[in-house]
Amino acid sequence: MYTEFSTFTLPDAWQAYDDRRHEVDISRAQLVICLIDVQRRSNTAIGQCDYSGVKVDVFPATFTFEVLEVKTARTVTTLDIRSDETVDFSCPGIIEYQVDQGVEIAQDITPETLRARLRPLVMGPAQ
Repeated sequence: MYTEFSTFTLPDAWQAYDDRRHEVDISRAQLVICLIDVQRRSNTAIGQCDYSGVKVDVFPATFTFEVLEVKTARTVTTLDIRSDETVDFSCPGIIEYQVDQGVEIAQDITPETLRARLRPLVMGPAQ
C-alpha cells in the first residue's frame, strides 16, 4: 500500500524551541513520533485518484505510530489511528510504482485527528 508520509504536520508550538536563540533546536526534543505501519482496513475502495487517466484505488487504512522518549529511546506508547481524510486530500501529487506490481493508496488522516490523538502526549505531564 502506498501512502505519502510528508503530509503529516504538527503545530509549530510542539517543536523543540530555543527561546534565547529564537529557533527550533532538535536537541531539546523530548518525544519522537514514528509512523511504523500502514494496514488496509477494508477491501472496499472509498474512491480513486486519477493520474492522467490512470485510476488508482484509495482504501481506508489504519496508521500505527510509535511515540518514543528521545532521552532513553523508551517506547511511551503505540497509537493506531484510523484514516478519515477525504479522497481528494488523500491523493498524493505524484506517485512512483512498478507497473507489474500495481499500486493502491491509503486514505489519509486529517491533521485534526492526528493532533487530537497526539495532544495528550505532547501537552500532558511527563510519564
